[in-house]
Amino acid sequence: MLRRIPRTLLPCALAAAALLGCFGGGAAPEYFTLASGAGGAAGPALAARPDLGLAVGPLDAPSYLDRPELATRDGANRLVYWDDHRWGGSLRADALRVLADDLGRLLGTARIAVYPDAASFPVDYRVRVELLEFEGVPGQAVTLRARWTVAAGSDRKALAVEASQIEAPTASASFEDLVAAQSAALGQLTREIAEKIASLPAR
Repeated sequence: MLRRIPRTLLPCALAAAALLGCFGGGAAPEYFTLASGAGGAAGPALAARPDLGLAVGPLDAPSYLDRPELATRDGANRLVYWDDHRWGGSLRADALRVLADDLGRLLGTARIAVYPDAASFPVDYRVRVELLEFEGVPGQAVTLRARWTVAAGSDRKALAVEASQIEAPTASASFEDLVAAQSAALGQLTREIAEKIASLPAR
């Protein structure tokens, strides 16, 4: 038998329903990860150097990006964090993984040591990246700005100090396409780093 809620208790019942909506019963978050072999990294390999040893990392990112929620731009100075759209792990670690994977493929080597692991082989070059900006607007584009260094493996003397700015359009306003555009932008950055390493004299 259905019972009517007394009118005097109706506000309390509505408040309880609102609390339940906030703390339970909501949709589960969606989790995302960057993909290797995207954008510029999807192109042909630049070299086949199986004896080349690379130490990749650290990769630095601002704290406002290295957090579980996806971040998007809403104007020049405003960020939006999406609690229901999250990284499957650390953005910093994920970007470093993709960078190392793509550098190995583009330069034709499996001798890749990823920070913080120490290399068990002679290191020819060390790659360090600082992400300055790596977010975008759904349905528009992703912007990646970074400074990066290629140093000698032995004395760690800088051989190249560069800056990159990359724009990657999004295919739609979905978060899946936003992350795909981030993967494409990171792939283009990786190709620029690989091109610089390929142009350096053999060590």
